[in-house]
Amino acid sequence: MHRMKNIEYDEDDLYAEDEEVDGEEEQAYTDEDRQNFDDLTPVVRAELDEAGLQASDREIEEALYYYYWDVGKSVVHLKHARTPRPQQQQAKKEKAKSKFDQAAERSASKTGRSSYPSPSASAWFDGILWSTVPSEWEGYLIPVGPQIPRPKLLGGSSKLAKLAEERRKKAASSQTAPSVPDTGLSSLDRLSKPKDPKENVLPQHAKQEPKKYPIRKKRELTPPPKEPSPPPEVEPKEELPDLRASPTAFARTLSTGPSQAARTRSMALDELFSSSTNEENPFKGPSPDDTILRAQQHSKGLNNGKATKQFANGLAKKAEALKLDQTSSPTTPTQPKIKSKGLDVPKLWKDGKAKRKPAAAFVVIGHVDHGKSTLMGRLLLDTGAVSQRDIDKYKKQATELGKASFALAWVMDTGSEERERGVTVDIAQHHFSTDKVDFTILDAPGHRDFVPNMIGGASMADLAVLVVDANQLESGMKGQTREHILLAKACGLKRIVVAVNKLDSSSPPWGEATFEQVKDEVTKLLTATGFAAEDIAFVPCSGLNGQNVVTPVPSNGKTGWVASSSRTLLQELERSASDNVAEATIKASLRMQIADVFRGGITNPLSVSGRIATGNVQVGDSVIVQPSGETAAVRGIEASSDGVEWAVASQLCTLHLTDIEPQHLRAGDVLCSTSKPVPVVKSFVVQIQALESILPQGVDVHVGRLHTSGIIAALITTLDAQGELLKKKPRVVKAGQSANVKVVLSDGGAPLEVGDRVVLRANGSTVAAGKVERTGSCR
Repeated sequence: MHRMKNIEYDEDDLYAEDEEVDGEEEQAYTDEDRQNFDDLTPVVRAELDEAGLQASDREIEEALYYYYWDVGKSVVHLKHARTPRPQQQQAKKEKAKSKFDQAAERSASKTGRSSYPSPSASAWFDGILWSTVPSEWEGYLIPVGPQIPRPKLLGGSSKLAKLAEERRKKAASSQTAPSVPDTGLSSLDRLSKPKDPKENVLPQHAKQEPKKYPIRKKRELTPPPKEPSPPPEVEPKEELPDLRASPTAFARTLSTGPSQAARTRSMALDELFSSSTNEENPFKGPSPDDTILRAQQHSKGLNNGKATKQFANGLAKKAEALKLDQTSSPTTPTQPKIKSKGLDVPKLWKDGKAKRKPAAAFVVIGHVDHGKSTLMGRLLLDTGAVSQRDIDKYKKQATELGKASFALAWVMDTGSEERERGVTVDIAQHHFSTDKVDFTILDAPGHRDFVPNMIGGASMADLAVLVVDANQLESGMKGQTREHILLAKACGLKRIVVAVNKLDSSSPPWGEATFEQVKDEVTKLLTATGFAAEDIAFVPCSGLNGQNVVTPVPSNGKTGWVASSSRTLLQELERSASDNVAEATIKASLRMQIADVFRGGITNPLSVSGRIATGNVQVGDSVIVQPSGETAAVRGIEASSDGVEWAVASQLCTLHLTDIEPQHLRAGDVLCSTSKPVPVVKSFVVQIQALESILPQGVDVHVGRLHTSGIIAALITTLDAQGELLKKKPRVVKAGQSANVKVVLSDGGAPLEVGDRVVLRANGSTVAAGKVERTGSCR
């Protein structure tokens, strides 16, 4: 019986549909709202009329109010509200009926009723006749109501009912069976009567006959394979005369094998192990293990194991003889050790100074895109260091990439990344010679991201060439031109040549006033940085067209003032080059910072390049690499791409090393003499010139090609212009002041000594530069 919960509602809980619920009373609008309604309601209504929709004023006002007077959003809202949306009817899967429901449906189908609802008490007696019979008929009528089959139980109860029904049917059939006819025999006679042999015999089941399968017919024998038909007879070809010449003696030598006498006699296995072939049984004698065991047992009876010692000595002698045989074998050649010739390098350098041309290395600095690489490419082309054929090839390749004007720059920018970006990334080296001087170009990158590479190039140069774009002076002064000048001075460069480039594209072309303006601005910056006026030279030129680079400009026309008042760039470089190296510097201990580690070739698998700061080196010398402390031998030396036997200070050279592993070499390491190696320090005191305000902070330490991290641990003193003490332990060092600060390295030490030039950078800018005053040894 189903039960329904009777819920009684109060009259206050029921309300009509048109009544407003609490909290949804009519909104009170302000005067400003009413004014907005009056202004915007017609606009919304016009939009709805165009769409063929209608809405009441109240609906429009509610949309405008809740969308904060946004007409577009209100119209969209009302359109969606008036547009009937198709109802997506999703077909729901019918729930699978349970076994109980299925059994109930089967029983209902048999009785003719679909279900048996639980009737109420009043409805239980509906349809019964005697419920409406008059009282006077009650004694005479017997009402018979409709017979409603009672519902049966489901599950296991239905099985019990079925068994009971079968039992009732069997009982009924036994009662209605015909009786046995009485034959007149008594019970005793019936017992004495012989039984029928077939009586009380259980019926035997018929034996199942085996299943018969149809007999498969035998397959006929396959016919014998046909004999292959004989191939058609081929007519014999006509024999042609052999026109080939007889082989030469050389050919016969190559085609025939070596003679039997010249062949190496093969060794038999018994000969290899020194065993005799005459013995009938090779296993007749004792085994080696038995020999050793007998020797050990026999040694117990000797004094202090003399037999064992003798046996061990015999084995040791045999092993030593075997080693001697292996070392003397020609199949394992030994590489001879390189020996030094013991040359007196300072004396040789002094004697050949008069016959030797001066050599100089200059670094090209300046702001990015001011034409440094193009100017150097023009210089190499006009001096004959690069052929015109190479320039034409570069021009064709650059044109394919849409950079035809970069053909000369590709002479210096040889990397694929540099050519694709059009920006110099690393230091590019190139050699050229004139009648007076041997030059080495160090083209430094101008981009601010590659300032560490510029510092490494400036540390290997004798002078600097500053390239300034005459049309973009202001951008260069705000960019890397100023920083490059400061770094060139910090690296110890004294002489600088300023190439005022792109004067041919100035307004007016080759304007003298433009050149003078650039000269004045750059001179102020150079003198403020510390360059002397006599060490500064200016050259007006055009790197793209090659005017006043190597070839002088015409002395008439627009370039007349250039020819009368200025030298060419090459003439100014030859004038600035000098070979003034002190003899004491050459006699000092060897100091060479590694700029690059590479493979020099098949014969020279490991090579390093750099500039010799002090001392000298020759082929066969032993050197120590700091900070690893590994030793190496100098196998060969190259200077200006030529093989030499020795090199001295101020030379850029390549050393081919041996007896050292590549992992012990890296850029920034120092090659030094074995007698006096460079100390590896963990901390040092440096006298700096502050370019920005300095506090105890983390910095990047740059010493030539060496880049490492460190911390300014302490501000010791501040100094005046004469180096006198101003204040001890200052809290801050302001820009422009000189000070002594203590720097602690973070990466386990670096090879440094007093006098080395250090550049300190932080957050991508240079903050200070100076010289090492004291060092704290690490080991």
